Amino acid sequence: MSSIQAQTRLVLNGATMNISQGAFLVIENSGTNAITRNSGYIISEGQSNVIKWNIGSSTGTYTIPWGYNGDYIPVSFIPSGASSNGYFLLSTYHTTDWNNANSLPAGVTNFNGAAGADQSAFAIDRFWQINTTSYSTRPTLSSLIFTYRDDEHSAPGNSIVESSLRPERWNTTLTSWTDYSASANINTTTNTIQINTLNFTDLYPWWTLTTSPVNRYWVAAALSNWNNRSNWAIAPGGQGGATVPSSADVVIFDGANDGPCLIDVDVSIASLDVQSAYSGTVNQGSHPMVVGDNATFSGGVFQGGSAVVRVIGDMAISGTAFTSSSDTLDLKKNFSFESGAFNHNNGTVKFSGTTAGSPQLLNGSSVATFNHLYITNTALNGGVSMESDQNLRGILTMAANAHLDADGSADTTIFTLLSTADDPVADAAIAALPGGAQVNGRVTVQRYMTLEGASNTRIFRYIASPVQHATVADFQEEIPVTGSFAGSSKCLGCLTNQSMFAYNETVTTEDTNNDGVVDLNDGYYDFPSDANSEEFQTGRGYSVFVRGNILPSGLWDLRGVINSGNIVPVSIPASFTSSGNIANDGWNLVGNPYPSTIDWNAASGWTKTNVGGTIYMPDNGGTTLRYAIWNGVTGINGGSRYIATGQAFWIKASASPTLQANESVKAPGQSTAYFRTPGVEDLLLVKLKNTTFEDETAIHFREDATAAFDDHADAWKLKNGGFNLSSVIKSGEQLAINSMPALLCDTRVNLSIADVRPGNYTLTFDNINSFPSDASVALEDHYLNQVIPVSAQQNNYSFEVTREPTSMGNKRFAVLVSRIAPEVVIEEESGILKIDYTGNIQWYKNGQVIEGATGTSYTPTESGTYTVSVGIGDCSLSGSKEFVITGMENGRQAIKIYPVPVSDKLYIQVDASRQLTSVTVMNVLGDEIVSADLQRGADNLYSGTVAMKDLPTGTYVIQLKGTGGIVSMKVVKK
Repeated sequence: MSSIQAQTRLVLNGATMNISQGAFLVIENSGTNAITRNSGYIISEGQSNVIKWNIGSSTGTYTIPWGYNGDYIPVSFIPSGASSNGYFLLSTYHTTDWNNANSLPAGVTNFNGAAGADQSAFAIDRFWQINTTSYSTRPTLSSLIFTYRDDEHSAPGNSIVESSLRPERWNTTLTSWTDYSASANINTTTNTIQINTLNFTDLYPWWTLTTSPVNRYWVAAALSNWNNRSNWAIAPGGQGGATVPSSADVVIFDGANDGPCLIDVDVSIASLDVQSAYSGTVNQGSHPMVVGDNATFSGGVFQGGSAVVRVIGDMAISGTAFTSSSDTLDLKKNFSFESGAFNHNNGTVKFSGTTAGSPQLLNGSSVATFNHLYITNTALNGGVSMESDQNLRGILTMAANAHLDADGSADTTIFTLLSTADDPVADAAIAALPGGAQVNGRVTVQRYMTLEGASNTRIFRYIASPVQHATVADFQEEIPVTGSFAGSSKCLGCLTNQSMFAYNETVTTEDTNNDGVVDLNDGYYDFPSDANSEEFQTGRGYSVFVRGNILPSGLWDLRGVINSGNIVPVSIPASFTSSGNIANDGWNLVGNPYPSTIDWNAASGWTKTNVGGTIYMPDNGGTTLRYAIWNGVTGINGGSRYIATGQAFWIKASASPTLQANESVKAPGQSTAYFRTPGVEDLLLVKLKNTTFEDETAIHFREDATAAFDDHADAWKLKNGGFNLSSVIKSGEQLAINSMPALLCDTRVNLSIADVRPGNYTLTFDNINSFPSDASVALEDHYLNQVIPVSAQQNNYSFEVTREPTSMGNKRFAVLVSRIAPEVVIEEESGILKIDYTGNIQWYKNGQVIEGATGTSYTPTESGTYTVSVGIGDCSLSGSKEFVITGMENGRQAIKIYPVPVSDKLYIQVDASRQLTSVTVMNVLGDEIVSADLQRGADNLYSGTVAMKDLPTGTYVIQLKGTGGIVSMKVVKK
């Protein structure tokens, strides 16, 4: 062995220094500049080709300028805390091939990873020596930086993800590479890895860079934190003190110690294995978790927290209780649920795989109930396939081009959208499908119906199919359907009469039900008519008699391919047939075609041609039938803009209709129990009730309505099974929702109380505070000849119905809404009077009608008091304005100057025959202020304008001049 000693400095200026054949380069200078590199490098390339640097207890940034094969690959560090005059032995070398196990440093006995297998394929093809010798207290290193070469990780035989490289060192005591996993920062652009702090207890001589997984075993015997190295060991049941698991570590809960684990730091690990022998709890808390490969839960309890859990590999649950994150469980590969318990924790499970051609699978022998599902995996990447039965209670959301095979590769998997309540509804739903998204295969969609109503819960319900080609036989699996068709239900307590009906709008011109009245009830026909193999039609509504007295539940489901409206909208069947009675024509019983709540008021997605703006939902939930109605702005009897999955409803056409709905009408997760949209102004809700029943009507003042029936705003009164409350318009029609013109003056609305029996009743008035402060509401009781003020504090009126006809009907009560009519403002501009109203206008002068003056403006030719009246609905508004024209009259040779007094502009008109062609304005002292020429027009008048806005208030002389002489007059400037 030979040595070279340098007492001062070694400076490299482009030179290459090669240490070989076991030589030592001894640096006695402890300063950081003892080796200074401007360019060039030092070659070691052998474990015994060493730099011995006597750094001692000095500190600062030390750089070893290693290089190899033209590449500069330095190592640098900052030592601190050392005592005595120790030194560093430093060397590095490239291994002969990818198999590092063939080129191990002296004293290193293996190159095995955590699983006991050789890790050469996962390690960079280089070793580094950083050996501290002869120290009584060895230094701690900070900013320890390794530089590597690209061909040392990309060489054939290696399986390295460069961005996952991390430092490892050989523990000579434990004879292991895996007891320590440094927290390091990698920069793949500069090919450097930095350890921020390395305690001297972890400073062993030989190092490499690897992506090989390292086992970390939980060894805490009692509740403790994840971020505590004393809870982790490198062997089952081993001594604690290993580093806290990092992104390259395999985390194992093996039951050697069953202490609960509280995750108190953000977690990123290679894989997670909670084994069946473990009986403790792993609690996520509020920290996100990333598992780089598989996550297996076979024992103990996993308690998800409030942050994201992301699993890059497969996730499996078997024999344990798993509670998901309340945020998102993000899965990149397969999900398996064999046994145990899966708790969705009201969170979302996201399937976001990106492996081309390989679908993500949901499998296992147990059924998981998910809260929300979010699918982003596209068809290009295989999509998602349900290979075992699964349930959903929340919303399935699909990203653009995402694909889900709902019944699996064998078309047998049952994916169920659960429904658990109907007041308000609690339904699973499929959200609006974006472009390219597909749910393939059959889906089972539930509809929960409470057993309620009169006759021992034996009532008609109104349903629709949310899937394609569902049959009556499928529906009969839960709800009996009887009739003369083949396959009629046989059940104890069931008669054989028809119990399900569809509706045909075109036959309401005949009294088909023989009740003596031609009305909308004549459109019902038997469904099915021949056999229970008949299919429900998409978008059509059906009425079914539910025999609640013999059923344990009103829950039913239908199975089929869902209706999708992201390619073409779904057409809902509707028609219009004229019978000569508009109140009976155009009624269609239609249905929600989607497995989602839909919004009648959706900003886009609907095509409604010749379809009224109101929906009507029969409600048999009480003792008798009544209608919940929504007109697009307000609702009565519980009417809402939201239409639940499986719900049928009535619409009314006014001519040949088109009704279509695309995906934009969906409103998944919305409750249909919302009573009305809040904040509606000038809306009065009137309710009639006794001890057993109640009915409601609405009176709404709005600018887009008229006093007649408006398709877009009014709602017909459909007869309830009990008594009926409505308002009556001038044509005699009874309305459930009566939309009237804007409230501008006193307005009287007659109420109709029909089908009442003698007894005590109450009228209740709600939403009174929606009216302006200058409005008041009163109830006129013509039977008792009294007027009762109504307010938010005094909103009930109790009364009695007797056998006298005048104590009921449509003449006893009227609602009077009083308001002082606003004055019509008349504006004057250039001698023209204008108003901001259109239609029903009449102008007057001095109280006399001006014939033909019915427009929005009028040009006076004479001074006087001008009045205008405007008719809006039942209101007549008016306004007046004094208009003064100052001028001289000389037969047909007129001079007109206006307005007087003047505030802004003064207008002059002179008959051309007067030959007066200029105007001058002078003050009372005769001083000229302004002058202008008058221009002759086609109307044979000389006209002009003088601006007087900036002149002081006072009297002025207006002088007209020309070949016709001089004419003077006075005007007042105000």
